[in-house]
Amino acid sequence: MRQIRRSRLCAIALLVLLLDARLPLGAQQSGSGGTNRPDQRDKPYMVLVSLDGFKAEYLDRMPLPNLRRVMQRGARAKAMVPVFPSLTFPNHYSLVTGMHPGRHGIVANRFYDPASKASYVYTDSKIVSDRTWYRGEPIWVTAEKQGMVSACFFWPGSEAPVQGIHATMWNPYNGKILNEERVSTVLKWLRLPVERRPHVITLYFSEVDTATHEGPVEAPEVEQAARSLDTAVGQLLDGIDTLPFRDRVYLVITSDHGMVNTSPAQTVTLDSLLDAKDLADVVIGFGGPVANIHVKGGAPRARALVEKINAKLARGTAYVRAELPERYHYHADPRAGDIVVVMDESWTMSMPRAPRTSGAESAERPANDRRGAHGWDNMFPSMRAIFLMLGPGIREGALVDEVNNVDVYPLMTELLGLAPAADIDGRAGRIGALVRK
Repeated sequence: MRQIRRSRLCAIALLVLLLDARLPLGAQQSGSGGTNRPDQRDKPYMVLVSLDGFKAEYLDRMPLPNLRRVMQRGARAKAMVPVFPSLTFPNHYSLVTGMHPGRHGIVANRFYDPASKASYVYTDSKIVSDRTWYRGEPIWVTAEKQGMVSACFFWPGSEAPVQGIHATMWNPYNGKILNEERVSTVLKWLRLPVERRPHVITLYFSEVDTATHEGPVEAPEVEQAARSLDTAVGQLLDGIDTLPFRDRVYLVITSDHGMVNTSPAQTVTLDSLLDAKDLADVVIGFGGPVANIHVKGGAPRARALVEKINAKLARGTAYVRAELPERYHYHADPRAGDIVVVMDESWTMSMPRAPRTSGAESAERPANDRRGAHGWDNMFPSMRAIFLMLGPGIREGALVDEVNNVDVYPLMTELLGLAPAADIDGRAGRIGALVRK
């Protein structure tokens, strides 16, 4: 009887710990059932951190002692090349699937799907939780399918049960949750009993991205936001260092894209390039540094409109989607539009009769009002992201060549001993060969 009571008390204590760790009970669709399979329990742990909008050059320009701790104890890439377009949702979903947006389906932060005649809007909680938008296999789904518990403290795509599977622990996005609470929750997850402790954890911060969209890249508020995130990284490092299994934890710190200044004076409106009759034949998917335009009338009509746009557009180039440069990996998905307009660096395209989107500025702002933005050609140095990591077998103090966003997913599966999803774009071993001893 005493043993039964003790078991019940342990069960109650575990339940309290899970609730305190923000486990959304009742929302479970995890493939692992919330328990690590016995053969997975001795494997390493991986915390994947995103510092949204954290430009590669910030690491050298700003005083960031805790990120420097990571670099001293582990490896740093000179930069990470984001996927095209260099927007938040496409890049975050590529990081965790190893696929380009033209294949995983999240082609922009907002886009129109001609097949369903519906629009994806990244700020709509109902839409982002609809699994039909997402292709590919996020790392937490890969883990859960193979009997490994995972957890997401925010990540684009994590609110949807992709392939019918959620991470065991996950949170609907709420930008008001303080950085300290996010870190504290992750550390609580890492202190769960071994059978329920997540081996894959994502952690997301938006502070730098928000600060940069509100002012120029050089604004003191941007550095203030970066230093705030550096403090959060320090809290995470300190917490990991107290764990008895700290030598089995990989910490991977990334961002999704860089930043460059733009202004209303660097905005071109689509109705300055096409007349009212032409505009009646298009459906706008997304505007900004890259514009996705769907055309009524098929390929001949799309080609005619491309020619009209390019005849007047001096600060960008319009393409029939099938003729986009191959390096964009963006021509296969109709969600990207029949016409894709790629603007020159710092220039944006605004859509008529619609609010400006990521990278496009408000018409009420003065023409000299500079703001940081992103979304441009992923090969621009200004769009470069960061990649840092430390953990068992990682070279200490190493500065390695640039890495690619899509190679992060196969790296994680490699280090965690998971079989990667089939038919990904990332290449196994490419980052590992640079950062491992």
